[in-house]
Amino acid sequence: MCGVLLTNSALAVDDCSNSAYKQAHPERCKYASSTDNSLLYWGGGAVAIGGIVALVGMAAGGGGGSSSSTNPSSASTQYVRTIMPTMIKRNGTAPDFTSADLSAITSSKEYSKNADAYDDIQLAYSIARGYTGLGTKIAVFDTDLDIPLSHGAAVMATASGPIAPNAEVEHHTIAYDANNFKSYNEIGDIISNTVDANVYNNSWNVASITADKITSRTMLASKTSQTFVNAISNAAVQNDAIFVWAAGNDYGAQSGMLSAMPRVMPELNGHFVNVVAWDTDTNALAEYSNACGVTQNYCITAPGTIKMPNGMIRSGTSFAAPVVSAAIAVIREAWPYLNSTQITDILFTTAADLGDPGVDEIYGHGMLDLEAATRPVGDLTIAVSENATQPLQTATVSPTIAHNIESANPTMAFFDAYGRAYETKISDNISARNRGLGFERLRGDDARAKINMGSLEFGFYRSDMLNGTGFLATDGETTTSYVATNHSFNLGGMELFTRSQFGTAHPIASSESMISEFSNIYTASAAVGLRGDKWSFSVGVPETIVHGNMNLHTATGRRADGTMTFSDYRIDMASTPAIEYMANWRFLTAGFVDNPYGNNEFYIFTKTKINF
Repeated sequence: MCGVLLTNSALAVDDCSNSAYKQAHPERCKYASSTDNSLLYWGGGAVAIGGIVALVGMAAGGGGGSSSSTNPSSASTQYVRTIMPTMIKRNGTAPDFTSADLSAITSSKEYSKNADAYDDIQLAYSIARGYTGLGTKIAVFDTDLDIPLSHGAAVMATASGPIAPNAEVEHHTIAYDANNFKSYNEIGDIISNTVDANVYNNSWNVASITADKITSRTMLASKTSQTFVNAISNAAVQNDAIFVWAAGNDYGAQSGMLSAMPRVMPELNGHFVNVVAWDTDTNALAEYSNACGVTQNYCITAPGTIKMPNGMIRSGTSFAAPVVSAAIAVIREAWPYLNSTQITDILFTTAADLGDPGVDEIYGHGMLDLEAATRPVGDLTIAVSENATQPLQTATVSPTIAHNIESANPTMAFFDAYGRAYETKISDNISARNRGLGFERLRGDDARAKINMGSLEFGFYRSDMLNGTGFLATDGETTTSYVATNHSFNLGGMELFTRSQFGTAHPIASSESMISEFSNIYTASAAVGLRGDKWSFSVGVPETIVHGNMNLHTATGRRADGTMTFSDYRIDMASTPAIEYMANWRFLTAGFVDNPYGNNEFYIFTKTKINF
């Protein structure tokens, strides 16, 4: 392969080892130190078939690249971020970690090393949620690692840093050094043989041609090779790969040529992320970075200056790209059933807007945001069965049932707009509602069908004791059949009375409920009191569940293939009884209910009959 060295390489243009140049251009040499001047820049680049191919990263310093086009970040574009909550606080869903958790992460040595960059992408939040990229693979296509202070080694270190520390980072040599790339056919073969990676990181681009100049697939193949184009296409279609590409360091309003691929290869849409670099010091596009330009619809922004483990500072879109690759690994680990199109859409949808509102030609979708990308997005739903879902809304049940569910501590999954499963406790998504014993007493015998046989009473009535709404809904009021005993004794001018009742309830779960079934629910109540001519007073135990179970069939998540997983919980319905005090004078009744769960209840009502 023929190659020509860049005539205006970064090393030639931005010589921060020269004290006069350094003094004249402090903005480009702000990271340089007297101890590492020999390591200042990578990215001089080399010419490969079809145009100038350049590594798009530098060492300490701000400049680099091969274009003298106007710097698009010179306008007063500001970094706009709307601070969002840790987790959507919806329907009782609690935040999944504390501020102390975040503080422990941000104060760690590994995080502090690049705190500004990591703060920009909200990294602490994904770490706090436990996402590390475990089980994913990032393929890095770069320079030979045997080269001292290799560009490839720096990209590898960025990809394997604290964003996705447990991801496997796999290296593939496509250049022997910054000035000697393999042919496009060889690079295509390397890509074709990379079959098990989730992310393909490419921190290199063509500097002599910009993305807006590539108008067809044929043109792209002519400037690279058909083998290369086919390899990219096959990896996306057959392996569901995501290509992350550095936009280039040419100070340009357009990204490099290779960033144009999805524009002329439609099958790459959803499989390609173009990355421009952010300068955390100026809060704008890094001076050296190309803007998104025509790639804006699949372009994102990430910090471009990273301090390496050895203390060396590297800058360039070369290092913004592996930041995004690591973020993709995090999302793939957390939700392995997502396809590439969903993952890239999540990145773009949740990015923090920069510059002009919405997607723009400088920053694309905006800053990578790992907090927003790892929390639920859009409308939330729950699965009440394998075939039915409903919006995640607070379920309302009696305090007794709420208490028993809380004691069992069952969990369930809810799902966001992308079908991602998140775990929550059922008890965090229910509210308790008192039975309203005052209304039951007001209805009294009017709500009962009964037969009296001496001191025995048989009958049935409808009660809302087991009623629920939302994902714990029942079909209306519950019918209870019962047998009761009534006794009274004369005590001078007063009457001592007692009542004991035993019942069997038959609740029916709604088809839109995660309650799979109820057993028979057995209840009991008792009261004792005194009655005079126009008054009465009693103390009793209202209807209380003494035995029975409720079975919950709850979604708990998804398997790697996307199918839902369910668990069954058996909730013991037996409960501690309330104590009810009731006084009556003529047609006026007052009562007080001391509830063991929920709020106590006080009621007053009047009830009489008018005879005609």
